[in-house]
Amino acid sequence: MKHFSAIILACALTIPAFAQDAKTNATAAAVVSPGQTFAASAAVVTSPMVLTNDAIALVGDGMAEVADGGKTVFNFTITNAGDYVAETMVNADDESTNSFFVNVDAQPTDPDMIWDIDVTSGFEKRLVNWRGSGESGSDEFAPKRFKLDTGAHTLVIVGREPGTLLKSLTIRPAAPDETNSPPAN
Repeated sequence: MKHFSAIILACALTIPAFAQDAKTNATAAAVVSPGQTFAASAAVVTSPMVLTNDAIALVGDGMAEVADGGKTVFNFTITNAGDYVAETMVNADDESTNSFFVNVDAQPTDPDMIWDIDVTSGFEKRLVNWRGSGESGSDEFAPKRFKLDTGAHTLVIVGREPGTLLKSLTIRPAAPDETNSPPAN
């Protein structure tokens, strides 16, 4: 009988521990991913934008206008309404190959929705900005926070400067310190 009591006591102490583990694991499974990442190949690309060497670029001579820059569309779904940013891997070699037009759920407009990209050394992470009423190098919305409801959305990129390359895109919740204010000088 003493052995049987010890077994019952051991089981009684073990069950709450398993219950706590199950609760912890259920919480971990419910944690939302920090964002949705898409390779360039996941986009729908319209000429004169092209997918080449796993990156999207505008081809041609000279700067394009919104009407003739082609289009790259990324489709994504938001499950929690809120403010989101677009984080990218881009290659912007110099001041003449460092911009796109960009918007969510609609065609971008010029000049407000120009995304001026800080020059990179190869592919580097950059957040999407909007020039707004600023100038190249001092965008008004840095980064651009998009207020999104739950449901399906599109991120639309239009080519502006040939040679600017986009390799991937991540749509993620904006951090509290990522504001729409101009960068500090």
